[in-house]
Amino acid sequence: MKLDTFNVREFGVSNNRVVFFFAGMGTRVGLYKKPINRMVEAGFHVIAFDFEARLVRSGEPDLWLDVGQKVSDTVKQQIKKLSTEGVKGFSCFGVSMGTLMAIKCAADNSEIKKIIINLTYGSVADNVWTWRAIKPAKTRAKQLGYTLKELDKKLAPISPIPNASKLKGKEVLIYLARRDKVLLYTQSVQFKDALDRAGVEYEYIENKYFGHIISGIINFKKHTVWLEFLEK
Repeated sequence: MKLDTFNVREFGVSNNRVVFFFAGMGTRVGLYKKPINRMVEAGFHVIAFDFEARLVRSGEPDLWLDVGQKVSDTVKQQIKKLSTEGVKGFSCFGVSMGTLMAIKCAADNSEIKKIIINLTYGSVADNVWTWRAIKPAKTRAKQLGYTLKELDKKLAPISPIPNASKLKGKEVLIYLARRDKVLLYTQSVQFKDALDRAGVEYEYIENKYFGHIISGIINFKKHTVWLEFLEK
């Protein structure tokens, strides 16, 4: 099915273990065939979301918040439906921009007990202000009258740092990359710091040698780590 600027696909047969998977900005679910197949082969039912690149580049904060809420509502509806069928095991798995949705959905839905965060943000507004690849988003936000501080406050519902405390009591696996030039480490590590302040327990893996894309791929390829996390 297609809803606004995101699409949803399902993989594997319905069973008692569901993973909501969220793709990175502008990438399609098909790009993640291998990790999704790994989960299906391990007995998980995967419900995967992907997002249009224009979602971020539009620079429209209200659109970002609207889509974020619709994704969370869609996950909530799926959980409600599957729960009536006896499903009890729900997890989230996000990569890059998809981690925003994974974190929000985990924060909004108490039924989600585990979350995998493969390279994330600290403040979404900070990323908009510093990442040159989405300069049109910054330009548009400024045209709408937002300062960095105002945009940060506006985007709190979908930003990792404000949602960190809502992950308390859940199992969290977080990956960061020291040389990430897309989601700067100096920004993303602030989310890890927020987890610490909130007393959230987590497993942490850091790549000290590679940037965003290669680190993300390496994390996917080392599937035994995240599969064991999902299965334990």
